[in-house]
Amino acid sequence: MTVALGDANEAAGGLKTTDMGIEGQVSRRESRRAPRGFDDPEMNRESYTLAVEERIEGEAEADRKSTALAERFESIRAQAAEKGEVIPDRAERCRAEVTADTHYQRTTSEEPPEVETIENPWSELDQSQVAAVNQSAQRLADHFGHETYMGRASMAQCLARRLADGQHIANATISLKESIEQFPDVKQPIRSIDPFKQYQTTIEATVDVLWSPRGTGQRQVGLLSDENGDTVKVVVWQKSGRKPTLKEGDQVRIERGKVNAYQRNGEWETSIAVDAEAEITHLAHGDGPGTRRKMAGEAPSPPAWDMESKTHQWLIEMNANGSKAGRGDISDERIDATNDWLMGRISDEEFDAGRGE
Repeated sequence: MTVALGDANEAAGGLKTTDMGIEGQVSRRESRRAPRGFDDPEMNRESYTLAVEERIEGEAEADRKSTALAERFESIRAQAAEKGEVIPDRAERCRAEVTADTHYQRTTSEEPPEVETIENPWSELDQSQVAAVNQSAQRLADHFGHETYMGRASMAQCLARRLADGQHIANATISLKESIEQFPDVKQPIRSIDPFKQYQTTIEATVDVLWSPRGTGQRQVGLLSDENGDTVKVVVWQKSGRKPTLKEGDQVRIERGKVNAYQRNGEWETSIAVDAEAEITHLAHGDGPGTRRKMAGEAPSPPAWDMESKTHQWLIEMNANGSKAGRGDISDERIDATNDWLMGRISDEEFDAGRGE
């Protein structure tokens, strides 16, 4: 018969039950701190539970390490005293570290290069150069208008710095114009877009052609050209939001489009991605087809046999026209286009575009 006296939860803290037949006894072993652990002859390993035994061994190991560290520090302090040096204690070192002005150390980041800047570049320019700077700054301000927050004074200051550095007024004007055009909200010619150094751009172009997207994440893919005749590939993504639909012939302004590069026939070309941050504004609407992939939230097209489908309405119109004319004059091309549309090889816009032919 085994009897446990006291709280049962104390068993994990060192209680050990011993079966003594009829009479039971619970011997509570003192989990006192043993500096030498079980090396002490008074410590009997069999009198303790496994948890208490491991705790005693851990405390003894910590005491041995602490004693060794203290002896090492005392030896260092004794050697310093022989040399006439004074080692401050821990409290003094902490106090000096907290109150010192040089507590924080400089990081290992690269130091910026020291560049000599001209505080007042106007003082190094003569009267003719000042006049040329003002004229060029006014032309740049008139060219960009309200597309940039830089005014004529800021542009003149930038031109003056370039002239003070030794540049010619023509080269300085062209360089500043190209730098301003690379701002994300400023209209930029397609030819000057750098797909490897730019992140965003703004263009005004005409939609030349649209084709069916190959990727499921693409909504519209096409080729756009600006007033200089330069072309760029534009991709409107499905997750870009409710962006206006592009049609061939549209004149649009794309703001903050993401600039990317892709290979075509072994050469690097520029593409612009329209994502959620980009904006599309129609400057003029065209009458061409708007080839696109439907969005997930759009309602599916009704089947051909449904009364609301375009196929059913077209057949009704053809029957009506045939009854009035006495025969149905449907061309072979129109029949082929109808079959392609029913098989899904052409879009609704392409099918409607051929209806008026």
